[in-house]
Amino acid sequence: MQSGNRLRPPSRLVTRALLLLALTAATLALTHCQMVGDRLNGVGVGTFKRKDDCLAKCQADFQACNKAEDTRHQQALATCGSNGACITNENALYDTNKKACKAARDACQNNCHNQGGGSSGP
Repeated sequence: MQSGNRLRPPSRLVTRALLLLALTAATLALTHCQMVGDRLNGVGVGTFKRKDDCLAKCQADFQACNKAEDTRHQQALATCGSNGACITNENALYDTNKKACKAARDACQNNCHNQGGGSSGP
């Protein structure tokens, strides 16, 4: 008869020992990970934020320019009184200044689109 103490074949013990060793190595490797920056994958998250901030500043400057021009225009019209030629000249100046505000905003926004851009060639 066979005794009650049967030994497992050595290959099973070796397999289990190797699995335990691999699990230990993986645990040690994964617990020592280091934080990496956003630039690891080549995409800078800050670039998008800077662009949005730039566009918001362009819009704020545009609104300030328009408000200042509206105030100046109202004061100039009050100074003109009922002088038709003065009013006509003031209205033309007002339109020109409004277009200048818009052109400044457009130039500012175009500059925002070029921020952070690199080159594709040598």
